[in-house]
Amino acid sequence: MPTFITHAFASVVIGKTVGRRLMDGTKVQFKFWFFTIVCALLPDIDVINMAFGIPYNHMLGHRGLTHSIIFIFITAIIITYVGFMEIQIKSRKFLLLSYFFIIGLSHIILDAMTSGGLGVGFLMPFVSKRYFFPYRPIRVSPFSIIRLFSSEGQRIVISEFIWVWIPGFLLLLILKIVNVLRKKEKG
Repeated sequence: MPTFITHAFASVVIGKTVGRRLMDGTKVQFKFWFFTIVCALLPDIDVINMAFGIPYNHMLGHRGLTHSIIFIFITAIIITYVGFMEIQIKSRKFLLLSYFFIIGLSHIILDAMTSGGLGVGFLMPFVSKRYFFPYRPIRVSPFSIIRLFSSEGQRIVISEFIWVWIPGFLLLLILKIVNVLRKKEKG
């Protein structure tokens, strides 16, 4: 898996890309960002199961059920309808639901692009098989934060920087330039 920081960063890039439009041009609220990051990190809640002796390759193990499309969809529904109860416009709810679904998908897509583990249970609980993408450039991160400070940890951080952070910053820079040009055009 990529580090939790990279999962959060990817979700913020997506949020910066579409957030203001989702919130109808108003200032994007703290809770929007809070739920964005929660949604991006929630699939890794399954690491807790290791403490209960559930093996990695079990459906409830790491990258199993909580990394499935159905889990991501249910999470998006709960966040949208509980976290944003005050929004009554159905089309706005649908956009938020779609947004949080995409945020959750970003987590499992990044995990499927890593170099290690058993794969991602995209289709659990219906299909127990785990999948990787054919191209897996992101080095898998250890569960231990301490190991991130080793030489292997440095290689992981460099890998994430190359494959997630640089493209993310470039996208944000392009969006900033486009916004500046639009403002100049308007007035």
